[in-house]
Order: sequence, then structure tokens, then C-alpha cells
Amino acid sequence: MQIYNYDTKLLLNMQILVDNLEDDYNITFFRRWHDEQRLTGAGIYYGQKELSPQLVYVAKGEIFDQYPITENGISRIMVGKSKEDVDSILCSVIEIDESGCWESIFNYIQEIFIRYASWSQKLEDILNSGGGLHELCVSAMDFFQNPLYIHDNTFHVLAMPTWVVGMGNIQVDENSGNIFFSQEKIEKLQNSPEYIQTLSTRGANIWEPIYGTHRMLYANIWTSNDIYCGRFLLHELNRSIKPGDFLMVNYFATFLRMAFDRNLFKRNDVTSFEKIIIKLIKGEPVEQPYLVKRLEMLGWKLTNEYICLKLEIQKDSKEILRHQKICSSVNIILKDALSISVENGAFSICNLSLSQYTRNELAMKLDSLCREMDLIIGCSNHFHDFTEIREYSRQAEKAILLSLQRNSMGNFFCFSEYVLDYIIGHFTEEFSIRSICSDSIMALDQIDHEKGTEYIETLTCYLKHGCNQTPTANELYIHRSTLMYRLERIQKLTGINLEDPDTRLFIEISMRLLGYIT
Repeated sequence: MQIYNYDTKLLLNMQILVDNLEDDYNITFFRRWHDEQRLTGAGIYYGQKELSPQLVYVAKGEIFDQYPITENGISRIMVGKSKEDVDSILCSVIEIDESGCWESIFNYIQEIFIRYASWSQKLEDILNSGGGLHELCVSAMDFFQNPLYIHDNTFHVLAMPTWVVGMGNIQVDENSGNIFFSQEKIEKLQNSPEYIQTLSTRGANIWEPIYGTHRMLYANIWTSNDIYCGRFLLHELNRSIKPGDFLMVNYFATFLRMAFDRNLFKRNDVTSFEKIIIKLIKGEPVEQPYLVKRLEMLGWKLTNEYICLKLEIQKDSKEILRHQKICSSVNIILKDALSISVENGAFSICNLSLSQYTRNELAMKLDSLCREMDLIIGCSNHFHDFTEIREYSRQAEKAILLSLQRNSMGNFFCFSEYVLDYIIGHFTEEFSIRSICSDSIMALDQIDHEKGTEYIETLTCYLKHGCNQTPTANELYIHRSTLMYRLERIQKLTGINLEDPDTRLFIEISMRLLGYIT
């Protein structure tokens, strides 16, 4: 399966089968021959001619003697000895002591494939449903049966499902909530030539520090941009590391790279950049050097161009949505975006300096998500200081609120389109609408009601067209001379001077407050 342009299909090989079989069966012979990861399942061999290199075939040794396989590369598991010279067979062969029941062994092998496939599916489900590093590591710990963790390139722990004696001393920063190694341990690592050499390795490798008590299987995490961003470590404390574990750590590292590429750092409860974002949104102080360092991990700068989005689940939605799923979906759809779960939805901070998205492009990219999950989105103005997130996240929230008040159509609303609504809304915090509006407008409204005139409609249309007589007359379906007569009457009745810009602004605000202009 392809996720985020990564191949996540899990295939096994004979070494992995041996690692599992030897726990319960006596393996008398094992020969590896071009043992690539290509196996998808097991089949019973009974002498059939059509065989698949993607399957491992199980039967008694005498069956293989009776019906020899002439095709090279067909993996087989023999229960009991075969008369054939297994050393000369051009394939991978596992020979199990004949005391075992071949039917039970076949079922056992099927269960191995099912268990690995189930784990693969679980990892995919975690990312697809909004999980992150913590959830991935919990699943991996259950699978590998050993404690493990992930740290970033500054030795901050990003995910550690559990801590056991032997994993080393860790500390928790009370301000940031980050888990990190003791300074003594960090200095040991930084001064160790052996450790420094491990920073350039690819794939799963063994690390056994001279000051430690056990081995660790590790894999460096490299993003799609070839940037080292951390390390996954599996401690050999509960179960011995087996050869197949190297392959599975490499496979698991694929999902970790996806999480790093999509900024799914969550997700130890005491860790993550999200806590910093939430603090900024709440207006709480954050140490700027730490913020800058965390931004640099994303390839971001404090003064990049940003925009805030608020994604809100509509109240009449019948589907119960996981907020983390919204975050994950946004991070998949948008590049260079960081999303966090909040009440009734999510916030997303988009780095426009990197993505170069326009607001229209953002709306188009998120349209299908809005329709699928019944979401509406508020969009802030652009800003160039990451520490100002609080102010601009409020703009995104206000954009949604004001769009609902105006009964706007659509699912993507920019604060810039509702700035006047916001400003005018503050005019009436202390005084009533009628007490703050122009007396002239109130007088015209009364004249219209008493005499059936259309002065308010005429003035509204005239202001809407920027005091341009031709389009105003056309919209009202009247002659220009009739329009001029009405405007003169309005001026005589109210004393309004429409040539004065301040007067026009006050009249427009009054008419908007009274609902004549929308």
C-alpha cells in the first residue's frame, strides 16, 4: 500500500519465519538462498506444478521426495528429513524435526503471516486516523516485546511508551514538558567516537555502548529531504534481538519517517511542540530560544510568513469525528502545515514562505475535507512573527463566528472579508444601534414609512455604487434626472453633505448597522 508516497506493504522472508518457529519447534536445518522479503503467505505442497515465489510451501519431507520441485527460488518448509541433498537446492529451506505435526506447523506459519499483517495494518490505521509517534511506539513495543523510544536530534525524547530500569536516566523539563537525557549522558555520547560514527548510518544497526549493560537495535530517522531528525532505539531487555528484527525495525522506521515528514510529533503527553503552540494561543509566556529551536526542526523560521486556520466541526454534524483525524488529514493535504487538536476542531498554522499557498489555493485544497467531515474553516490575515499566533488564531475563530452571523454560504471564510463586521460590531458594545446611528437616516426612514417614498433605497444604492449616478440609476430603473431630484430632496430634508468623506463614512456605517447595507 502507498501512504504519503511511501511503500508500506509488509513482506516476510524465511529468516523471519525461522525467528518465530524456533520458539516452539526444533529446527534441524536452515538454508538461506536469495532470501529477499517477498513472501505473502503459506501454501500446502502436494505435488502441484504451478507454484508462486511469493509463497512458502509446507509439506512432509517425503512429499518433496515424491514430487520434486524443479523450479528455482521456491521457498519450502520440510517437516521431517528429505532424501534430497538440501545443500544443493537453489532455494531457501527450513527443515523441522519430524516429531511435529505438519498440519499444526502449517497453521502456525499462517498465524505468523496474520500477526505481521495485522501489525502492518495497525500502523497504517494509526497514521490514517490521526495518531503520531507515541501511538506508533506503543504498537511497536507490543510487537517487539522490548522497551523503546524515539529522540530528536537534540536528545529530546519524542515518544517513550514506558520507562524501565536499564534505559538510562531521563529528566522532565517543568516549563516545556520535554523529556530529555541527563547532561552527563549527552556529553558521553557527544564525546564518543563510536557513537558519532553511528550518526551517519542507514537502516537498522546494533549499538552497544561501552558504559551500558545491554545492546540496542537502532535506526536513524532521515526525512524525505535527507535530514537527520532523530533516532529510534529498541532496548534488548525483555527478549533477545533476532535477525528478523533488523528487517522489522527498518519497516517500522518507514512509518516514523512519514510521521516526521507530516509533522505528526504527538505524542507523548508530556512532550511535543503542540504544548508550546497551545501556550502561545492562550497567551502564556514561552522561552523564545526553545521556540526557535523547535521551529528549526521543521525547517521554519520565527519570521516566516504564516496564516492561521480554524477548522470547526459543524454542530449539526451527525458523525462523531476525532479531532486528531482532522489534524492528520490537514497535514496530509497541506505541505508545511502544523495542526493541533482543540475544542470542537483543530487549529492549523501554515508556513506560506515555504508552501507559497494563496488563500484561494488553501480553500480549494481543503474543500473536499470540509465536505467529507462537515467542517467550516476560518482563515486569519497573514503575519510574520510566530509568537503572534494568539492574535491571529482569534481572527480565524472570528471569521467563522461572523460568517455564521451573516449566514454566508460556503465552508472557507477569511477574516479580511469580515473586518468591517467586526469593527462595526464593537460600535454597539456601549450604546444601542438606534442611539448611535445618524439622525438623518432615522428621519429618512420615517419619511419613507409615512409618505411611501424610496429615499433609503436610493441612498443605499447610491453609496453602494460609490456615488456614481449612472450605475445607480440603472439598478433603480429610473432616469438620471429622477435620481438627481431624489438626491437633492434627501439633502434638503436631512442636511446631509455627501461630498464630505467623513459624512459618507458615518452614513454608510449607520446604514450598515440598521441593516440597509449588508
